[in-house]
Amino acid sequence: MTEPRRVVLLGRVSRGERQQDPESQLGPLRALAARQGWIVELALPRTCSAWDDATAAAVQAEALDPIVSGRADTLVVWALDRLTRGGIEAAFALLRRLEYQLGAQFVSLQEPFLSTVGHSPETRELLLSIIAWVARWESQRKSERLRAKVASKRATAAKLGQRARWGCGSLASDDDRARARELRTAGHTIRVIAATLQLSVGQTHRLLRTEE
Repeated sequence: MTEPRRVVLLGRVSRGERQQDPESQLGPLRALAARQGWIVELALPRTCSAWDDATAAAVQAEALDPIVSGRADTLVVWALDRLTRGGIEAAFALLRRLEYQLGAQFVSLQEPFLSTVGHSPETRELLLSIIAWVARWESQRKSERLRAKVASKRATAAKLGQRARWGCGSLASDDDRARARELRTAGHTIRVIAATLQLSVGQTHRLLRTEE
């Protein structure tokens, strides 16, 4: 008798998708696992930026950890772009690692033709190329629109001698960047700099990172 699959479920939404919750993806993924008789080793809910490479890599590492350690053998996601938007090569590299290095399988609820379970590798690779390209193109367009919106808000606020508002917080100005760099050069910690500029620690860290 074949043993049931041991699966990792990944539900991920972007911070900008305010009306969504990771559970809206995990619910249907749990239902799929139940129908197939799969054992859920880990259900991973994550809310993070879809355009932050470091965060995306961290989420991938979390999702793959049970597979790397041998506790699971299949990764199940809502759709490919919940896992990677790095383009064709990144998508192929991820699936190659899953299949050939880890001996695991991949299942996409919204794109069953991409699943490595019971589908033609040739057809899957062709469709994967198209979908990965579209996901990367969409991500780049959204990033460009976001940068343009940020630049416009900053320019308008700068004319008034203010910081631009963004959500519940504010956007750092060019003066903030220069001041943060000065304080860092003087040996102050990021927390001290953040308190001095009245910015969040995360935003201050990003300011300094862009200056490196």
